[in-house]
Amino acid sequence: MANSRKVRKRPVTLSKDTKPGLRSNSHKATQQTISKFHVLLKRKAALTKQLKAKPLSEKKEEDVIQVQLAQVDRELDSLGGIEAYQKASVYGQSVERGGDSAKVLIEWLKKRDASQIELGALKPDNLASCASWIENHPIDLHSLHPDIEEQDFFNRPLPTTDMDHFDIISCSLVLNFVDDSERRGQMLRLIHRHLASRASSLLFLVLPLPCVKNSRYVTLESLRNLMRCVGFEQVEERWKEGGKVGYWLYTWRDPTESNIERWGRKRVLVEGPKRNNFAILLK
Repeated sequence: MANSRKVRKRPVTLSKDTKPGLRSNSHKATQQTISKFHVLLKRKAALTKQLKAKPLSEKKEEDVIQVQLAQVDRELDSLGGIEAYQKASVYGQSVERGGDSAKVLIEWLKKRDASQIELGALKPDNLASCASWIENHPIDLHSLHPDIEEQDFFNRPLPTTDMDHFDIISCSLVLNFVDDSERRGQMLRLIHRHLASRASSLLFLVLPLPCVKNSRYVTLESLRNLMRCVGFEQVEERWKEGGKVGYWLYTWRDPTESNIERWGRKRVLVEGPKRNNFAILLK
């Protein structure tokens, strides 16, 4: 009888046709680079959380985890570090690759004077065609351009005046890159607090489609309900079966805290061995 072979679980951003060993500047190679970063950073976050969670019974256990962390760091360095990830993301975001989410946002917006903060910006000119009516503030954790402010959104000061709030927040392929399900929920709540408290304020959210179509813990319906709990009402949606990404537009509303406990822990919504573990928790 043939030996059974374990199949390694793939990250939610990995295309099925991605093959190892590609070195050319192709779409497949780009997807492979991005996916490797996601896997390694998720692994690093899990190990770091394991170290901080509670004192380990033996120093030997701590040493093992430190060795594993060092190995992850070496693998990240071998890929070129965060700069290589960002360059791959810029290539994947190019218009000819169908990854320019800004055009979907522009299509959905009615012309009006507005201020926007763009999270995880890779290029400073994503909304250049709208400069006359949208004042864009691109930020990223590791800026690749002098016109992109280098900032961790989690550390951004909360608004204290009306002028500090934004009319629109663009969160394109950022939430899935956050390494922890609780921090994803925290990010959504921070976005809600940074938006002006009125129904005309908007959140533009872009996720890899497998995050909602192939997850054990998230479905299209559960995402809509969770977002309503945070304080967002879905008004636009765009995705197609077999597609890579999904686009959603939400208006600001008051949070619905009455059912908050439902989102405090992971609940399996769809069974299946090939499903991923993407989740968003509210604590």
